[in-house]
Amino acid sequence: MGPVVSSAAEQLDSADFYEVDVDQSPDLARQFGVQSIPTLILIKDGEEANRSVGFIPEEAIIEFARS
Repeated sequence: MGPVVSSAAEQLDSADFYEVDVDQSPDLARQFGVQSIPTLILIKDGEEANRSVGFIPEEAIIEFARS
């Protein structure tokens, strides 16, 4: 899903995207309750605003980030 997210990120100036390797950062994955890969979590004003689990296409990622 990395290339799809990277392509979406290039089209959005209003959002920052970060990739976390849950094997390397299990505490962070646990903190956010990540149980399935891939998981996208939208954070606004320091709070979780939206979550998507499973693969989604590029256009849906863009809509997700704008929500």
